[in-house]
Amino acid sequence: MAEKIEKAVASHTPPDNVDTNTPLFQYDRLKMYLNWWGDYHITDKITIHQPTVKEIAEYGDTEFFGMVGAICANPTSMRLELWDMGIDWNKISDYQLFLMQYSNWEVDRTRILFGDLDFQKFKLDTESNVLIYIPDITIQIDELVYLKIVDYLKFMFNIYPKVEHAKGKITKEFIIEEERANRRAKQKKEEQNPNQNTTSVLLSMISSAVNHPGFKYKKDELKDVGIIEFLDSVRRLKLYEVTRAITNGIYGGFVNTKDIDVDKQTDWTRDMYSES
Repeated sequence: MAEKIEKAVASHTPPDNVDTNTPLFQYDRLKMYLNWWGDYHITDKITIHQPTVKEIAEYGDTEFFGMVGAICANPTSMRLELWDMGIDWNKISDYQLFLMQYSNWEVDRTRILFGDLDFQKFKLDTESNVLIYIPDITIQIDELVYLKIVDYLKFMFNIYPKVEHAKGKITKEFIIEEERANRRAKQKKEEQNPNQNTTSVLLSMISSAVNHPGFKYKKDELKDVGIIEFLDSVRRLKLYEVTRAITNGIYGGFVNTKDIDVDKQTDWTRDMYSES
């Protein structure tokens, strides 16, 4: 493993000023929302399944989003772990980090997204930095395929980990010690409040949605709803309430219409995603 890490890190230095909050590829959000066409094909042999609310609940929503976060992790989000391994997070790319982690993901953990694709059966060709699936060597993950996988997951779940680079040894050490202190404080808080560790990610959203008069699904009807449609619905309900409050404020004389775009701010059907 140490040799694998050393070769991966030495392959190249990541470019500066990369905007990881902008999707690298184009996706049809309507098709993702409708989910009529089934799994999304990264390649002809690698697909990503859009789980339903029920599938995520059965998996465990906290664990599910933790798993997605791990796959989408970047060097900044793991800089303390990398630093303690003797690796400068500023000198490693997202793909190199992926090469260090993929073998930790058991198929039972990733099946909800990738089906029977077993990441632990990939072997790294250190000459090309390409993962080759054993026994089917036609299934491969290079940096482009990796970027497609992660980019789609980020787009699907709106997960964009921050990117922070630092120059100079003193600055880096300061950031690491600050990170270490924050981790200790978080761990101490979790130990003092153990029940917070099992907080559901979806519960408050489901509870809010099914109790909102404008939400069309009943609790039992959510089982077969795709996660993208559900998350979109929760976000749309929030936008509806905001535009309703603004409209009432305008008619009540509490909102100065000179300071806002009235047509936009009172239109709850507008494109939410272009504003993200």
